[in-house]
Amino acid sequence: MKKWWQILWVSKEEKELEQKIALRKDEDRIANKVVDSINLKQHEIATPDPDDLTIENAYKTRWIWYHTILGGLMFFANIIMLGIFILLAVKL
Repeated sequence: MKKWWQILWVSKEEKELEQKIALRKDEDRIANKVVDSINLKQHEIATPDPDDLTIENAYKTRWIWYHTILGGLMFFANIIMLGIFILLAVKL
C-alpha cells in the first residue's frame, strides 16, 4: 500500500520506471512461457511414443538405424573408391 506522500508527490519519472519494471516482468513471464512450450514441443518431436506407432512417426522411431546403415555404406563406398584411386595411381 502506498503512503499518502507517495500518492501526492510521485514524479513522472518514478511512474514511468514502475511501468517499465511491470512491463519487463510481463515480458519475462511471457518469454518463459514461450521457451517452456518450445522445449515441450522439442521433447515431443524427439521422443515419439512407440506404442502410438503410425506411418507418420515410424520414420522418427527408426531414423537412428537408417542413418547408421547409410553412414556405414558411405564409409565402405569411400574405402572402395580410395582403393581404386590408389590402384590407378600406382599403375599409371
